[in-house]
Amino acid sequence: METFLLRQFQREIERQCQFAMIALQDIDEASANSDGKLFWYSIQNLLVAIGRISRLLWPPDENDSERGAALRASLGVGDDSPLKPRTHVEYFENFDEYLVDWQRNSEHHRFFDSYTEPLDILAETAGGDRFRGYDAEHNAILFHDEPYHLGPISTAVDELAERAEREMQKPRFDLDPAETQPSQ
Repeated sequence: METFLLRQFQREIERQCQFAMIALQDIDEASANSDGKLFWYSIQNLLVAIGRISRLLWPPDENDSERGAALRASLGVGDDSPLKPRTHVEYFENFDEYLVDWQRNSEHHRFFDSYTEPLDILAETAGGDRFRGYDAEHNAILFHDEPYHLGPISTAVDELAERAEREMQKPRFDLDPAETQPSQ
């Protein structure tokens, strides 16, 4: 990949990391102020930023796999990164499909969404009747009881933002070897 294009992708990674960090700060603020709308707005924004980061590093289109590999290599991101899985991002993006499936298949049709209550309150509720939730004890977003732990995500975003920022300081264009040789 040409250096200029690589730097643009690194710049976008850094930007999405900044958006994710703002969303994480807003989640903390919303929790402290018991502001449910800001809380879920911030969760949604976090997942959008994480989804963008994941798609940039692991493009869904196989034709872009080399670009993704070059970008990951330039930023030192391994395939074991917690930013790779898009399962929870897709749960939130495809909420409508899960809602229709719930309507067709739920046994009790007890609907819980956007909850932050302690989980013991929902103990008698089937996991399929629980949609978007937050487990404060484990700092995890839930979807049908499946956790998405924010601690590893936050750490990975912070580290990736720092690496992207360092890479962006490097030259944006490939240097001509003739230009780098001292003149005689």
